[in-house]
Amino acid sequence: MVKSIYFERYKKPLIAFCLLIIGICLVNAKFQSDSWHQSYTHYTEDSQAKQNFEDFQTEYSYWDDKSQNNRNYQNFQEYIDSNLYVYQPATNMYNPLKIPAATDYESHETYITNTTNYSSILLFLVPLAGFLLFFLDTKTGFNHFLFSLPVTRKELFIKKLIYIGGPILLTVLAGQILYAVLIHNMIPAPYMNATLSQLFVSVINYFFLISTIFFVSTFIGSMVGNLAFGPLTWLVFWIFTYSFPNAISAIFETISISQNNTPSIPSNLFITTVGKTGGYLSMSLLFILLSLGFLTWGYKKNQTISLENDGNYLLNQESRWPVWIFMTSFCTFILGNTFFSPWYSYYISRSIGEIYSVWRPIGSSLLILILVGLTCYVVVFFSTIKEKFASRRKQIIHSE
Repeated sequence: MVKSIYFERYKKPLIAFCLLIIGICLVNAKFQSDSWHQSYTHYTEDSQAKQNFEDFQTEYSYWDDKSQNNRNYQNFQEYIDSNLYVYQPATNMYNPLKIPAATDYESHETYITNTTNYSSILLFLVPLAGFLLFFLDTKTGFNHFLFSLPVTRKELFIKKLIYIGGPILLTVLAGQILYAVLIHNMIPAPYMNATLSQLFVSVINYFFLISTIFFVSTFIGSMVGNLAFGPLTWLVFWIFTYSFPNAISAIFETISISQNNTPSIPSNLFITTVGKTGGYLSMSLLFILLSLGFLTWGYKKNQTISLENDGNYLLNQESRWPVWIFMTSFCTFILGNTFFSPWYSYYISRSIGEIYSVWRPIGSSLLILILVGLTCYVVVFFSTIKEKFASRRKQIIHSE
């Protein structure tokens, strides 16, 4: 019964959304292939390109990390090869001596491409769908009908994830596998310098990352009940999540600078696009644990949400303090390591001989924590604050 109800309500938008995901993956492969073939045609068939290289060869150079200097390309073929190989190491881009073959792979290296990858669009659309999965039924009043059915809320929660969330995530996985197969076959070897197995590993790690953001978005959508602050919460979460890799990199860089070491920043912890960069199995396991944690939290709290709280910030008032702690911690972490970075500035200043008191970054960190905590407190406890303010106002009026 629940399955048929969900399919009847969501069948058309679900099919349309899944087709959109597949379409984005297909268009992504087509655009990247067309971009590469246009470059290939330009370098191999345009005589003017070769003539410009021969006339101004001294101006065509690349950075050589070993010699710490710019080096000129030896010939035109070396120049076009360095531009046509799809994946290049981020630390030595356009260096013809460092371009990897398809079978070459370094787990700590980030391989990038100069073609635009549109798969990042899914990192917005799929989490948005996760947020709307529960939030939409709350704000349209459909939960009143669902909760009146002779089924438990546990069944309603689990089957919505299985029958609606499941097809979305499986479509993402299928679409990215299709993208990997297409891009691998549409660009000829040796310029397609990634094996299909490397691309599939990247697909898996990308899938676990987007699944985690989807499930956290689902948790947010199942907890909030205010039409204004609910979507705003998800939007802030998404923006801050997008900044999370930079925050992690900032921490590693700050630690390296504080120890007077050359920064060693693993920039391939989060696989946001499918490519030669595979990522780490440990990160995928971490994403699985995070997903299970938020699913369990949302599953338990969904059993006790009250429709009477519709319009309040949280449908489950008992969750206000845990949600406040999570919001404050998460926002403080992002703001303190990306937008302001007091500790990074402190160690940078110390490394160039400027002396600042350690209380300066401590004070800045505490100020960020206090401001974020107060802001989150007002959002989470707004209804309580409003009631106390109204009660206090009545007391003042009656005393007069």
